[in-house]
Amino acid sequence: MAHEELFARHFESMTGRYADAIGSLSRDKILIDAVLIHSGSEGVYFADDQHMPFRSFAHFLQWLPVDRPDQMILFQPGKKPTYFQVVPKDFWYEQSVVVEEWWAQHFDIVPLSSADEVIDQLPPLRRIAFLGESTGFAATLGLPSSLHNEPRLRSFLDYHRAVKTEYEVERIREASVLGVDGHRAAREKFEKAGSEWDIHMAFLETCRITEFESPYPNIVALDEKGAILHYQNRRTASGRGSKVLLIDAGCRVAGYCSDITRTYTRDGASPVFKALIDGVEKIELGLVPEVKAGRPYPELHAEAHRRIAALLRDTGLCTASVEEMVTTNITNLFFPHGLGHLLGIQVHDVGGHFKDDTGALAPPPDEYKYLRLTRPIEVGMVFTIEPGFYFIPTLLDAERESDKGKALNWKLIDELTPLGGIRIEDNILVTNDGARNLTRGAS
Repeated sequence: MAHEELFARHFESMTGRYADAIGSLSRDKILIDAVLIHSGSEGVYFADDQHMPFRSFAHFLQWLPVDRPDQMILFQPGKKPTYFQVVPKDFWYEQSVVVEEWWAQHFDIVPLSSADEVIDQLPPLRRIAFLGESTGFAATLGLPSSLHNEPRLRSFLDYHRAVKTEYEVERIREASVLGVDGHRAAREKFEKAGSEWDIHMAFLETCRITEFESPYPNIVALDEKGAILHYQNRRTASGRGSKVLLIDAGCRVAGYCSDITRTYTRDGASPVFKALIDGVEKIELGLVPEVKAGRPYPELHAEAHRRIAALLRDTGLCTASVEEMVTTNITNLFFPHGLGHLLGIQVHDVGGHFKDDTGALAPPPDEYKYLRLTRPIEVGMVFTIEPGFYFIPTLLDAERESDKGKALNWKLIDELTPLGGIRIEDNILVTNDGARNLTRGAS
């Protein structure tokens, strides 16, 4: 199906959602006549004149794929949305906005040369809500402060953003195709003894993106650095002696993200570590068929811990029973993060802890406090499944003399610790009859 048709359906969903939000709030006596969504303002570094990299506010990007500052959309129930297209007259920077007919036809486009000009274009309504970071700008427009990022409005929109339209799924799929190509290039560079920096650049070059166009900073970790969950550096020293690569990297298409992680070994890596990689991949692929609409995502996370416990037992790393490893949180020492998170315009997409669209929270259980998704699974959700297995000295060393530690094979742990960690991550779409793996489908 062409982008034009997919976007038309997406646009219809968006207008319906915003109308529903305004109607829902009105029943609770929160009255809103219209909503102005602002893409955001460009900032500079402190005491500097250099601009920070800009990224549009996610609720703006959901309306149209324009990643430029000071763009605005006005939604008023029953009327065609207005896109205030701000293109400054400037000879220092490129300021043009690429307009494509497949999305432009759905908006009344009003060209402006500065954001301030929008004040003369707004309808004479008393209750215009503002969505965006730049609430100071909203104040200059005279918009009521009580409706700046009104919490119930934000909660409603955040909650419903979890379920994707066909257009959004297609964009995530396209981002997955690009990301898979980048991962292939990264693996090839690793196999040729590339440094972390070399591997990082191979990914970017293949995807034809700059670092700032990535959905998140690439995690490119050789050996022991793979045990740092969000490792942020890229060493330039040759990777000739390295045995393991953990790479977590994705792409963006029209604002929508992919989030893919793989772990690879080279000759000389421990056979036990290779068995652990195979085991984690088996767990990851085995959990996808467990995805069912209506099932609470925390159940899937708990099942992942049971399977991690079995892997600990089967590789001789722990002598305790599977049940004991889970109940005493031994598995948390090796798998400390959540199984996954919602995915969309934001890598860690919003609304994962909501019970409903009022903003009531369903926090993660104490034993899995880093779990980012606690909602029941719904058709149309896109989330990650990313089990991991790490040798993290900070977590493990504290247990060397504890009761938990008595069940652990410290000799083997010490042998494997220099190899860092393992994570395998795919992007999963929930369907009527189960799940579709967008990442493996892009391979």
